[in-house]
Amino acid sequence: MRRTIFFPQFVVLAFIATLLAPVTASAQLVPVRNDVPKVGQQEVIMMRHAYLNEGSYAYWYEQSAQKVWPWFERLGARIVGDFEIIYPEGDDATPGQDEALRFARYASYEHWQATRPNAGSGSTGGSLRLAGNGALFNANNDGLSSRRQVSQGSRGGYFLMGYMAETRPIYMPGLGEQYELTESRPTAADAAIAARLDRAQPGDEILTLEYLRITKGTFEEYSAVTRNRIWPYLEKLGGRAVGQWRVVYLPNSQAVENEDYDEVYNLTRYASYDHYRALRDNAVSMGGNGPDYEDVLEAAQQLQAMTRSRSTEFLRGSPFGSPPVYTPAMRETYRLID
Repeated sequence: MRRTIFFPQFVVLAFIATLLAPVTASAQLVPVRNDVPKVGQQEVIMMRHAYLNEGSYAYWYEQSAQKVWPWFERLGARIVGDFEIIYPEGDDATPGQDEALRFARYASYEHWQATRPNAGSGSTGGSLRLAGNGALFNANNDGLSSRRQVSQGSRGGYFLMGYMAETRPIYMPGLGEQYELTESRPTAADAAIAARLDRAQPGDEILTLEYLRITKGTFEEYSAVTRNRIWPYLEKLGGRAVGQWRVVYLPNSQAVENEDYDEVYNLTRYASYDHYRALRDNAVSMGGNGPDYEDVLEAAQQLQAMTRSRSTEFLRGSPFGSPPVYTPAMRETYRLID
């Protein structure tokens, strides 16, 4: 049975049209200087969906990575990645179209506003105040224009707050037990399941985007259990959590709050669809059932008690990783006049 992600059914079309509208390049030269970074703000992630012409996702990604994102990262945003939605389970939900889902990090909602074109930036002054204009800005406008040629609309954008997964070493001591090889396959009833591992298998990386509705007000507890007790075993088996966030109900978003539940998204990387299925269906065969596994089972039961519903969507691609970008200064000089 195909599992699909839940999104509210309505889309504020005027808002989407505003975001897709071309950014008008100012004919005036706009150099800038910057103040020290603001600290202590609440990071937000904008998760934005796009419907695309069939077969155009690679072009969409190229225009984003080469033209749009260097400008946005100069504004202080950090691109987590843009991923193509795929359907390895069940029928394609959008035959005749490609779909994309992008995650971008901002230091705060105020920061997100400041990266908008001036007309939509509120009191923050808009993106030109952050980074001026010039060839980098023009390339961004060109990339946005190119992307519009293959865009067919959107489910909308959603603001998320929560936790990016850390890249951290994890020490899980071995138990120092002795084992012998047997002919029978292990079962859940076995007292001890140990494992040896074969060589790493190449494959096409995928991600899962899991949508959950959880008991209202329990996100911090839910996330702490996930990060401290679920993710270590996941990483032991080769999965890589990207982050876990709750939907926040800010202006300029399609999200609508419900008084009975919070909405949560988990984004996780796997080496392939086969890797995902192996973890889903028989994780213990790769990781054994030591105390770490027993803790995962207990933690999963704790999370299940807070979970009302869940669904999963599959994505293809790798996180962007914010590679270094060299954008030389224009060969110009300025003096302060105001």
